[in-house]
Amino acid sequence: MATFTIERVVAAPPAKVWEIITDWAGYARWIPLTTMRLDPGPTAVGWSFAGLTGVGRLRFSDVMRITDWAPPTGLGSGTLRLVKVGRVLAGWAEVSVLPIANGEQTHLVWRENIVIRPVVLGRLLVPLTDRINRALFDRAVGAMAAEAVHASAQPDPGRR
Repeated sequence: MATFTIERVVAAPPAKVWEIITDWAGYARWIPLTTMRLDPGPTAVGWSFAGLTGVGRLRFSDVMRITDWAPPTGLGSGTLRLVKVGRVLAGWAEVSVLPIANGEQTHLVWRENIVIRPVVLGRLLVPLTDRINRALFDRAVGAMAAEAVHASAQPDPGRR
């Protein structure tokens, strides 16, 4: 139940990194055995989504609700915070994109705390789950960063 932090310097502007990390449907590309269920409408404070992870009946839902939402504007920074409100997982996540190198690169900071319910069971599993969660999110954040770099290197079809 420890909080972990993953940081990356991404060779893409904050807006592009934000676009990728808030592509909630895209999380199925980065988190194994996961499909996503999204509330209708745009992401905003109070909006919810869930990652459904597992196979067949051995599946659980990680339900999350946005509590802070501040997308980057121009070359500025952006932050989001969510809380986990599901029956199996509790906790929170905070994600920030901060411009560096004149806004051509981004310092991506992902902090997360995952608590397995019931908390008594979660405490017993901490030595195993903390390592698994950190490794899983380290891989996922790395894949998101790589996708942002690739997407930012593509020519903009609107430009001539």
